[in-house]
Formats: sequence, structure tokens, C-alpha cells
Amino acid sequence: MKFRIILDVLGSLLVLLGILMLIPAIVATIYKEPTGVVALGLTSLITTASGITMKRFGHSGEVMRQEAFVIVTFGWLLAAIFGSLPFIFLGLDPVDALFETMSGFTTTGATILTESNLQGYWVLNSTATGSSLAHNIVAALFTPLANYDIGLNSSMLSSLKPYASIKGTFYGLLFWRSFIQLLGGMGIILLFIAILPQLGVAGRQLYYVETSRGALTPRVKRTAEIFWGIYLGFVALETILLWAAGMPFYDSMCTSFTTISTAGYSPLASGIVAYNSLIIELILVIFMIVGATNFTLHYQLIYKKNISSYIKDPEFLSYLFLLAFATAIIVIWGDVDGDLFHRIRFAGFHVVSISTTTGFTNNFEYDHWSSAANMILILLMLIGGCAGATAGGIKVLRAILIQKYTNRELLKMLHPKTIRSIRLGDRSVSENVLISVLFFSIVYLAIFFGSSVALLIVETGNRNFNLLSAVSAVATCMGGVGPGLGEVAFDFSKVTHLGKLIGIFCMYIGRMEIMPVLLLFLPDLWKR
Repeated sequence: MKFRIILDVLGSLLVLLGILMLIPAIVATIYKEPTGVVALGLTSLITTASGITMKRFGHSGEVMRQEAFVIVTFGWLLAAIFGSLPFIFLGLDPVDALFETMSGFTTTGATILTESNLQGYWVLNSTATGSSLAHNIVAALFTPLANYDIGLNSSMLSSLKPYASIKGTFYGLLFWRSFIQLLGGMGIILLFIAILPQLGVAGRQLYYVETSRGALTPRVKRTAEIFWGIYLGFVALETILLWAAGMPFYDSMCTSFTTISTAGYSPLASGIVAYNSLIIELILVIFMIVGATNFTLHYQLIYKKNISSYIKDPEFLSYLFLLAFATAIIVIWGDVDGDLFHRIRFAGFHVVSISTTTGFTNNFEYDHWSSAANMILILLMLIGGCAGATAGGIKVLRAILIQKYTNRELLKMLHPKTIRSIRLGDRSVSENVLISVLFFSIVYLAIFFGSSVALLIVETGNRNFNLLSAVSAVATCMGGVGPGLGEVAFDFSKVTHLGKLIGIFCMYIGRMEIMPVLLLFLPDLWKR
């Protein structure tokens, strides 16, 4: 294991992240939020300085597969830790801040925020913010400008005075909250590969550890650029459509960030409910499905003009059938209020939102649907979206292969001497791939059950935290969904710190697709 090479690459990643943090700092400047400017600017400085320091202790070199696993797993962890600093500097508890940021980078969308202002936007607790580091720095630096003439000319003084008043808005922080979901959707490591030209072979190693998507070109840097280009193109298109549908531009941008990434954060406390617009919901449904679809199919459409690739893809067709089937069950047996149109609207939107692992809600009654509906939603959390998409979960492709494998084993019981290969479309699936799929699914479900039990144990003192709350909390965190059921239907604010730490672990290991994290505990990984 070449630790100095790992330090060098991780340092470069932090420098990139520190530079990107300036974007929400600019947003905070535009909205004249001095505490936001300080919190995000200070975080950018600390992150960039830490990256430069790590690079000084490291050195460049060839990254092998061992180093790639360590870089990817620790890269995501460092991003979440440094990304939580703006929340901490604004008065949020460190565990809550890490939970919010891990939820952002892993595109989960679960939140601990509970307060909003008169306009409906999320805000942090005013008492905590009033005693925060960012508030104290602003008070020390800017307040004298509002009260004293310190030699500045009047025009300069008047331009600085708006920054001397502490505002109760957090547009910069909410932009950062959505922005980290945009980064996490396609993957910060993939962005790292696309931007930095000097990675070379290291980029290829990082690419295959980071993503399950196949390379589109011989150069993985070019592949990363293509995927990010398609991704950002969809974001831009959705932003324009939402804006045209009546959503404010700031809201449409933040919402687009978290739709294509199938992440689910909204700048508004009441989420999509606040807009009460069927057109907006239809736009979101389309782009949630786009985000949960294999991006190789989008590449085929955009670059090869091949629309038939969607129709020929068995995973995509199975996914559409799953959405329709789950919607039908909830409409019929879900105890959804309203006439048929409203039942289809609420059930359909929620099925798409949960199955794509986005987590938007267009109503607040889903937590009171029938037990059958609850079970369907939990199963959708576990299955998730398509492979090669931004969605989480076990993935539809793996579910298809498990079904085909089960069918083959049952047939072998009837016809022991028959040799049958499993096919997916026009391709034959190797036994090694089948074993890998089965192994992943078994480990995923084992961690799911184990974490559910652990969460029930640490939440013993919470009388309202029942089995449904625990199971849905772990399913939503591992699958990167966001909302759960029961006590965690809308937020995780009532969960204890230990429970939130379990949630952070589940979000992290789910986004890493388990194996890279488990490899860290394998002694052979660390051998030279």
C-alpha cells in the first residue's frame, strides 16, 4: 500500500472540493448573508489548505487497485466531513451536521432540519445560529462598519452595511445542501477524473472502483466527461422547465440539482407540496425516472441517436413495469384518500419518488396509508433504480438476475441433467457475475437486518420508535431514499445521536455499494 500516493490524490480531491465551495459562498454573497459567506468561505479555506497540506506530505505515482479502493472510500468520507463544516460553523451539532452532509453527498435526502421561515424555506435554529462561530466572526468584523466611520468613503461604507446585519435566511447554505447532492449523484470521484488531466492510469483504477458504469471510450477521462455532460444537460433542461412551470428560479435550480441526482433535498420545508402544481409534479416524475435510468442508455440516445436502446433494455422495461405494478397496488389497496385521479396522482408520484430513491413528497398523508402500501414502499426502497444510474438500492438488474437464477435452480430440480445458461437480453450472464450478484444481495440484506436491530436497541427509550420506523429508517438510508415511515416519515430529528450515527453508516456503506468499505477491514488490502 503506497500511502503517500493516497495522500496526494486525496489532497487533490480536497483542493477541488474547496474550490467548489466558493460557488455557494457566492450565492450567500448575492443574498447578502454574512454568516453564510463566512461559514462557506472559511470552510473553503480550511478544505483547500488541508488538501494542499496532504499533497505536500504525499507524492504522485501509479495508483494500483489497492490504493484506488482506499482513495474512493476515504474520498467520500472526507468530502462528507469537510462538507459538514458550514453547518457546524452556523451552530449545528456536529453529529447532526455530519448526518445532513452525508445524506447530501450520498444523495439520500434524509434531514434533521425542522424549522422554516415565513416564506417556507428551511432555516437553522436562531438560538444556535446566534451563538455560532460564523455569527461571532460577522459580529466582530462587520458590526463596527454599521456604527462607526473608520476612514472608508461613504459609498464603500453603504455597500458594506447590508453585510453587517445578521439575516435569518440561509440561501447560500441551502444551495450548498442541494449542490452536494448534485456532486454526489454522478459521483465526486467521477468529477475528479473528468476535471484533472494528470490522473492517467490512476483515473482508470478510480473509475472502476467508483462506478458500475462501463467505459464508453478507451479513455476513462473522456467517459467521465461524457457522463457529466449528459448529467448537467438534464439539470439545465429541468431547471428551465420548472422555471417555466412557475417555480422560482432559485427553487428550480436547487430542485433540479436534487432530481437528476435522485437525491430529494428541497429548499422548502414542505417540499413539493408547497407548489401544489400537477405540471411541476409531472416534470419531476419524468426527470426522476431519467435519473434512475442507466446513463449508458441516455448516451445511446444523445450521441448515437438510438432511441430503441431503451425498448431493447430488459432492465429499463422491467423497471417501468415495477413502477406501474406498485402504483396499481397502492391505488387499489393503499387506503389513499380522494377520487381515482387523486389516488393515482399521489400513489404514482410517491412510487416513482421512492423507487428512484429521490424521496420527494407531494402529500403528507403517505405515512397513514395501509400496511400493504408501507410494505410496497419498503420493498421499493430496497430494490432502488437501475444499474448505471444515480439511484441507490440493490438495483433492478440484480433483482432480475436473482429471479432468473431462482427460476433456473427450480428447473434443475425437475431436470437435473439440463444445462441452462442465464441470459439478459441477447447476452449470456457468466456464473462469476451471478455469484457476485448473490453475494452482494445477501450481504446487503444482512447489513439491513443487522442495522435495523441495532437501531431498535439504541432507540429503546423512544416509545414511538417501532419496528416500522427502524426498518424503514435503515432501508431509506441504505437505499439513498430519504423519507421513511413512522417516526422518520419526514425527518430524523427525533432519532438519538447513536441512531443518527447508525444512519450515517448506512448511508455511507449503501452509497459505496458495500464492498469497498468492507475491504478496508481486510488485512490483505493494507499489505505492501
